[in-house]
Amino acid sequence: MAQTGAQGWISHAEAGLQARPIVLHFRRTVDLKAKPKSYTVRVTADNRFILYVNGQRVASGPSTGDIAHWREEGIDLAPWLKRGANVVAATVWNGVQPLKLPPNPTAEQMSAAQGAALFTSTAPLLQQSVATGFRLMGDGDAAAIATDKRGWRVKRDTGHGFANGWKQVKFWYYVAGNPETIDAAKADFDAVGPKETGHGWQDAVPAPDAAARTLVADRLPQQRYMPIAAGQVVRTDLPGGMAFPSRAVTIPANSKVKLLLQRDAMVSAYPELSVSGGQGATIKLTWAEALYDAKNRKGDRNLIADRKPIGIWDTFVADGQPRRLAPLWWRTWRYAEIAVETKDQPLRLEGLRAFETGYPFQQVGRFASDDPSLQRIFDVGWRTARIDAHETYMDTAFWEQLQYAGDTRLQMLISYAVSGDPRLAEQAIDAYAASNVEGGLIESAWPTRGHNVIAPFALLWVGMLDDWRMRQPDPAPIIRNIARMRDILDWFEAYRGKSGLLTKNPQWNFVDWVGQSAVDRTEFPSYGQEAQESCLTSAHWLGALQQGAAIEAAFGDAATGRRYAARAETVKAAIRSRCWVPARGLFADNPDGNRFSQHMNALAILYDVGSKDEARAVVDHIIVPGKGIAAPEGVTPVSYYFAWYLAQALVHVGQGARYIGLLDTWRDLLKLNYTTWPEERDGAGQAGTNASTRSDSHAWSAHPTADLLGIVAGIGPDAPGYARLKVEPALGTLRNVSATAATPYGRVRVRYRVHGNRLSAEISRPKDLPGDFFWNGQRHPLTHVTTRLTLPLR
Repeated sequence: MAQTGAQGWISHAEAGLQARPIVLHFRRTVDLKAKPKSYTVRVTADNRFILYVNGQRVASGPSTGDIAHWREEGIDLAPWLKRGANVVAATVWNGVQPLKLPPNPTAEQMSAAQGAALFTSTAPLLQQSVATGFRLMGDGDAAAIATDKRGWRVKRDTGHGFANGWKQVKFWYYVAGNPETIDAAKADFDAVGPKETGHGWQDAVPAPDAAARTLVADRLPQQRYMPIAAGQVVRTDLPGGMAFPSRAVTIPANSKVKLLLQRDAMVSAYPELSVSGGQGATIKLTWAEALYDAKNRKGDRNLIADRKPIGIWDTFVADGQPRRLAPLWWRTWRYAEIAVETKDQPLRLEGLRAFETGYPFQQVGRFASDDPSLQRIFDVGWRTARIDAHETYMDTAFWEQLQYAGDTRLQMLISYAVSGDPRLAEQAIDAYAASNVEGGLIESAWPTRGHNVIAPFALLWVGMLDDWRMRQPDPAPIIRNIARMRDILDWFEAYRGKSGLLTKNPQWNFVDWVGQSAVDRTEFPSYGQEAQESCLTSAHWLGALQQGAAIEAAFGDAATGRRYAARAETVKAAIRSRCWVPARGLFADNPDGNRFSQHMNALAILYDVGSKDEARAVVDHIIVPGKGIAAPEGVTPVSYYFAWYLAQALVHVGQGARYIGLLDTWRDLLKLNYTTWPEERDGAGQAGTNASTRSDSHAWSAHPTADLLGIVAGIGPDAPGYARLKVEPALGTLRNVSATAATPYGRVRVRYRVHGNRLSAEISRPKDLPGDFFWNGQRHPLTHVTTRLTLPLR
């Protein structure tokens, strides 16, 4: 019997700290005199759970958090309950293995142990852990089935295990959901059924160690779980295998076959393979974003020929019975390969199903124009954003599944514009604030078991707060995090040199995957030889100081706001004095004036280091017309990721009409049949290698989806809290545009038509959102819910 001393946490007698990885099944019955109208419970587990009622999947969780903010899900079980006997069950698993540490470990020993654990880990790096356990508390009548009451039974599933994904892919950094193994002869497929079957069931025991955490209510909705096509076979050596999965296929005894499936687009989903017969057969399912040639390069993402998938794989061993084989964690794929080796019995592949998962955003935003490539760019970006949004934002759903600050800021902006749902963004703001490290900075990715501090990413978190200030009416996430913002802004003071510029700090000062080699990833940003000062990191601090001053003025301490504003002016003057190179008409990355980048100059424009006239001239020196985001010789170009800052610089200087030209880079990607956007350019690998980009599903490259609405359609806030609407389109060469964007007050629709030298504009806005239309420097009040205007084109 579970005891209250365990605070309701229960486990298996064998689930000690060393018994990992482990999969447990919990169950109990409850007799009800009538079907209840409400039966609310709060559920959590370490690490993960899937909850079932009467054999039906009801929920999963808990939403990813950290030890001090461990989430529990509130779920009403009533829709799945019935009069009479009911079974409430859960599958719980934990792949986080304890670190091997000496007593009182030093920081160096801790870091070494964490690094070594990556090569043996059988859980995503995003998962933290205290001790394996399950907890369910009930309200009202549901209190009768709480885990601090008698009746809960548990069984260890010895047929379900995990492997290390990094060891499988070998070539690239992999810390996401780990491969799984299922030995059907040992696994329990009936654990959620009406009665206990098989051996090994026992009373659950208290798990007091698991209670050593702080529980918080999860404010996020349940993740999507919707049927979706798993793909179609496009290559196989099995006669008749092309019919799968539309029709079942049989693999003869004592044979080896492969079936390669292709989806029309990338997906994050729970796969489920149904098989029968084939006792002892081994089935290997490999999940891949793309196919690779003999040199491990990708190229056109639709090419198949003799290309191979590279990715993690799950392994199943059949037991001759009809089985549905499914990993507990979702997978991301466009290509899947089923490799089967049978023994002395044929194996029948009955079918392959998939259930799409991710944060349940509802799409509001739309974009269409007379250039059809722009709608494709919008749609691919939105798909990328959805695949990389789950219980947290993720840099890449395939490779890491970590919530990085640089990526997340841009993902939040897409969420605001396309869905209008701010809950995942609020989660991210609070998560980073909880990761106070290195005397005031944040972890670059959080939650995580790892440790990776990127100093400039802390400044981008301040940018997240300022984005929220402008785009969301609820100030609570800012107010409760102002103190953390001060910690970050003040942390950099210790590294301010005599000139006012920032000197080198001991953290990783990553800005972008450009301008650096495989040997030295500190080459970008660069530093002056004499004082080790950086113009580029100083520009990051300048922007955050300006944002912090605005936040303090609105919600914090006026004196602190004035202090940040004054410091910003000091940094701006130092950049102007030490970094401007008149002969080049550019701001240099360092005071030596020997390195230049689009990054530095975009930030200098954004944060008003120079005059508007100078800024417009700078734009001409960092953009090559007709070459997308390419830079002139001698100027380091932005990546897909940092191109967002380049785009904002164009808008800031009144040259938003040039934005569509930047999208030539994404048009080139469409020619390679991407269905989600990649991490970086092929042939320009992370560390300066010549390899293909690692990730084909990287949401930091998806920002054009937000900017087609915000820049081209021109829909955005004109006052903090989105209290006023500003519509200022930048149509460039487009002659027809229709778009819809989400706001906190409802959707805004625009329609533009160019006829000769006249623009016809129709703007529909929520009745509670006042606003203005701007064109050719003139303001036109939106006096009606739907306003129609005809104006001169120039």
